[in-house]
Order: sequence, then structure tokens, then C-alpha cells
Amino acid sequence: MAAHGLDDVETPTPALPADAGVFERGVTLINHIVVILSSIALVVASFVLTYSVITRYFLHLSTDWQDEVSVFLIVGAVFMSAAAIQAQRGHVGIEAIVGLLPKSVNHARVLLVDIVCLLFCAYFAWKSYVLLHEAIEDNYHSSSTWGPPLWIPYSLMTAGMVLLSVQLLLQVIAPARALSTAAALRIAVAVLAVAILGFVAVRLNLAATLSPVVNVNSVAFIGLLYGAATLIVMFAGVPIAFALGAVATVFMIMYMPRGSVDTITQNVYEEMASITLLSIPLFILKGSAIGRSPAGQDLYGALHAWMHRIPGGLGIANVFACALFAAMAGSSPATCSAIGSAGIPEMRKRGYSGGFASGIIAAGGTLGILLPPSITMILYAVAAEQSLGRLFLAAIGPALLLVALFAGYAMWKFRREFHAAKLLYDQTGTNSELLRIDTMTTRDRFALLPRVLPFVILLTGVMIALYGGFATPSETAGLGAVLALILIAMIYSVWRPRQLKPILVSTLKESTMLMFIIGMSLLYSYVMSYLHISQSTAEWIVSLHLSRWVLLTQILLMVVVLGFFLPPVSIILMTAPIILPPLREAQFDLIWFGVIMTIVMEMGLIHPPVGLNIFVIKNIAPDIPLRDVMWGVMPFVALMIVAVVILCVFPGISTWFSDLVMGA
Repeated sequence: MAAHGLDDVETPTPALPADAGVFERGVTLINHIVVILSSIALVVASFVLTYSVITRYFLHLSTDWQDEVSVFLIVGAVFMSAAAIQAQRGHVGIEAIVGLLPKSVNHARVLLVDIVCLLFCAYFAWKSYVLLHEAIEDNYHSSSTWGPPLWIPYSLMTAGMVLLSVQLLLQVIAPARALSTAAALRIAVAVLAVAILGFVAVRLNLAATLSPVVNVNSVAFIGLLYGAATLIVMFAGVPIAFALGAVATVFMIMYMPRGSVDTITQNVYEEMASITLLSIPLFILKGSAIGRSPAGQDLYGALHAWMHRIPGGLGIANVFACALFAAMAGSSPATCSAIGSAGIPEMRKRGYSGGFASGIIAAGGTLGILLPPSITMILYAVAAEQSLGRLFLAAIGPALLLVALFAGYAMWKFRREFHAAKLLYDQTGTNSELLRIDTMTTRDRFALLPRVLPFVILLTGVMIALYGGFATPSETAGLGAVLALILIAMIYSVWRPRQLKPILVSTLKESTMLMFIIGMSLLYSYVMSYLHISQSTAEWIVSLHLSRWVLLTQILLMVVVLGFFLPPVSIILMTAPIILPPLREAQFDLIWFGVIMTIVMEMGLIHPPVGLNIFVIKNIAPDIPLRDVMWGVMPFVALMIVAVVILCVFPGISTWFSDLVMGA
């Protein structure tokens, strides 16, 4: 994970080897051009949504085209840039077995993973072309008032998937050249055998042939097979988006009518074209604009200036800086990187232990998925069919609770380290930076405010626009992105193309990766629902007649385990169809549960073995041993568990504010 500087992000089109051919260079050039155009498309979408807000409230003009223009721009940008992201291996996967395999075997595994991705993406590209052809032949139009032709987004989806397939083909060919003839032949035979067996199984209805031995058409068997196939493909290292899409497609072919299979691309497009979901890339753009400017360091510096006299004030300032920055950026990794790049060196310089300093930043960064605008909560609101505004408001109380717990621990831990340093000084005369007393004048404090206040005003304004009903979530995201870009241009003079490039490229990379996971996760959930896997599993859980608190505990433990391996986005979309019906049956408030689940998923960002924030910290502070980072975050995991227990005992901490603002 790259640190959030202005000049440290490369365009996702890697340098070609010296022996690259004309075709490879041509694909790389196309990817480079597409990244530029897609980045511009995201900015244009932000301005379109901002224009709709301004004209509605200042000129009293109504528009009926802004949502679909934004959808076309953002969906087009996501699909068209997928190949460039794949060129950088930017589609995340679970690399759990990489370290256990010999190097030669791992090379073969990577090649097989690329082949699986190629087969799926090529199939998806073909189905996209079929859909595009139908849209042109039958003159498909959107059902909205504006009613634009649907061949526009379908053509972008088709072109993007074709380009992605070509990129994967190049990645399959490149390592294959280096293999010996015998090794290449073995891999080819294995792939061909799997393809033939799959074709025969589908054509001969192998499931029906085996039915005398076991009822393989039972929902239970299909569900176990579905889950096992997903785990095998994911743990083999196939990127999460392609793994979910490939498994869902295979089961559609095996168990669903042919007509359902033909709608695979239309289903994915319609799910991704949700205007609520498409606020995600624009919130990411807003966060990237703030995170890749010096705003994080300025925010941290101002808080430190005002809190330096409090015992542990430096640590507390970092917690508060993480909370405020998370509320502006909405991203945990961005918060860790922006605040940690300034906060960790400063804490180390002042004598804080490496584990303590890294734990504060890693845990503070998790607030990015709890404080609004939270991408995770946007997805939960869609999956649970709950009010996004109410969910955002319900998260504020628990977020303040976590901030208080983290700050309290920072003060307690500082006192322990301070007393240990003082004792060492008394005994040996060895001085520690922890014993140093800072002095800052009132003038120094106020001098730091002008650069921070505009961003606090931005945060306040965006929240007022959303909760005051002045703008929809997507319009709020677009407005926030535009204002963030304007602020960094005015305050930090970040407006030249060279300076904006890392902001836009990082936005595009994260947005494409997330939107692909979202689209394929929703396809995966659709297949699971069609085959009655989710309904049957939910009914089975209800039939156990567990007490409501035992049920909640079991579900949260499952979320914790999934958090070892999967990002919050996948956890929500894969588990929501299964866990929400039993929770609804047990009469749990799904808004309250959404907050609880988010806190539990926060743990997944910092607990071993795959806590994302741990590796962000390791990247920005490579001198701190990974072992110290992991031990440093464990007290904060315990504090999150305490927060969950408190919220279970006093649920009003979460619900009172949303009920006050929006009514019970």
C-alpha cells in the first residue's frame, strides 16, 4: 500500500520488458490513454452531480439526466480501466497459500489463476457483446424520464471486458514463454482436462447421474458445493471479484435455466448502475483529494498544538486526527497513511514505543469505515434495504465511544511509559524524550487553524447537505469531491495535471477494484438466492431456536473469522442474504446491527493474519518490526470488543441520535 504523497503513485500501466512486442506496447498505450480518460470521467461525473444541486437550489431548475449521465461515466470508467488495474495486479485476492508453496509451484499457480480469470472474463466479454447487439437491434432505452439508449453503457462494458481479456491473455502468454516444453504441456493438459470435464458435466447433467448415490440436487448439497468451490477458488489466489463471478457463472450454467445465464452481464450492470452504489467512487475521490494533500499533516499538527499539555496528548491528538480525517476521507487505509506518515515519526521522536505508536494509528484508521461517509455502510444500507442517512447518524455515537476508549487507553499507556522512563532516569540518569515538556504559545496554536478549518467546514457542509435533504447520497458525494478538489487547489496549490494525476489514478484504482467486487458479489448473491441457498441457510439458522444473544454472538464470530481473509465489502455482500433474515426474525434493529457489524469488521482491519491497516503501517514505518505492530494493535482489538458489549447493553448510544434527527 503506497503512502499518500503527491508524487509516489504510478499510473497503473507498468513498464514493459525490453523484449515486449508491438502488440504488448499497443495494449499498454491503450491502457494509459484509458486511465486518463476514465480519470476525467470521474471528475466530470462529480461536476454533473454538483451542477444538479446548484441549479435546483439556486436557479430553481430541475434536471432529469444527471443521474444517468453520472452512471454512464462512472460505470464506463470502471469497466474501461479494469485492464490497466489488472496490469498492476490491482484486483485484490487472498494469497494465503503463496508462502507455503515452492517458488516453481507458485509460478504455475499464478499462471493457472490467470487462466481462470481469462476464461471468466472472456466469457463475460462475449455475453456483454451479445447484450450490446440486442440493445442495438431492439433499440433498448432506459426506463427513466430522460430515456437514453442503453447501447452506450453496454458498449463501454463490452470494450472494457475485451480489453481486460486481452490484458489477461498477455499475462498468461508471458510466463508460459519461460516454461519448459514439458511443464507447459502439463499445464495445458490440466487446463484442457478441467474444461472437458466441466463441459461433459454440464452436457450430460452429471448431477442427475450421481443422484442414486447421494441427492446431489438437494439445496444442502448444492449450498455446500457452492461454498466449497468459492473457498477453493479464492484461496488459490484468484482475485476476489473474478473468483465470485466465475463460481457464480459456473453454477448458473449447471443449475439455472439458459435464459438466466444469458442475463449475467445485464444483472451485473444493473447492480453496479445503482446511483447509491455509484456514490462510492466519488466519496473515494473526495478522500483521495484530501489524503494525498498535506491536509492530514496540517490536521494532526493543529490538534497536537492544542492538546500537547495533556498527558499522552500526542497520542490523543493522533486518535482525534484519525477520527476527523476518517470523517472527511471515508477510507481506513487513507486515514492510516495520511495521519500515520506524520504521526508515527513524531511519536517515535517523542519517545513513544513503536508498538504503541503504530497501534494508535492502525486503530484510529479503522474509524474510516464507521464514521460517515463510510463506503462499508453504504453497501450495508443497500444490502439490508435500510436508510443510509439513518445508518450514518447511528454510527456517530459508537464512533465517539471508540474515540473515547482509544484516547483513554492512549493516556493510560502513556502514563505507564512515562513512569517507566522517569524511573530509568532516576536510577541511571538516562534521559528519554517522553520526559520532555513542549511549549507552544497561543499564537502558535491559532496560526495552525486557517489550513484546517476549511476542511472541517467541508465536512460539516457535506453532512448538512445529506441529512438536511438538500442532496441525495450520490449528489453529496459529487459535491464533496468537487469542493475537496477546489480546497486543495486554493490552499495547497494542487491543481496542475502532474499534481492531480496521483489523486485521480489512486481513486480510479480503488474504485475499479471495489466496484468489480461489488458487482460480482451481487451476482454471487443473486445465484445463491435463486438456488435457495441463502433462504435455506437462513431457515436452518432460525430452526435452531437459538436465543437472540446466542444468535448474535454466533453471527459476529463468523464475521470475525471471515475478517481474517476477506475485506468488509465482500463480507457484507456475501453474508447479508443469510444473516439478515434470522436477525430480523429475532427482532434485532438492523440499523443498530449494521453499526455493530461495522465495528466487528473494523477488527478485521487490524487483527492478524491479514489486517490491512497493519500492512499500511508497516509500509509507512518499515523500521517498526511487524511483531511489534501486531502486539501494538491487540489492546485496541480488546477495546473494540468492549465497545460492542457496551452497545449491546446500551443500544441507545447508537439509535438515539438517528431517532432524534429522523424520528423514531
